[in-house]
Amino acid sequence: MILVNSLIWDEWNKEHIARHNISQQEVEEICQGTFLAVESYRKRIQLTGKTKRGRKLFIILSPEGRDLKIYGKGIYYPVTAFEEVNDL
Repeated sequence: MILVNSLIWDEWNKEHIARHNISQQEVEEICQGTFLAVESYRKRIQLTGKTKRGRKLFIILSPEGRDLKIYGKGIYYPVTAFEEVNDL
């Protein structure tokens, strides 16, 4: 089980996630709610969850910052986020 206690935000990840039309608040909402977590490469974690408005989002969290500093204790750096697109 993954517990997200806190997220580290800076201008880079705020702007990057906003380019995917996702707000910082939506990322926080999923990280503090119900989600499915899958381990990814480089110790990253992919969270999948739905916002209160029903958007299904994928969020990639890293246990270390862009400077490779390891946070620990449930603190993560949001690397990116995107919405599931159903083109069928």
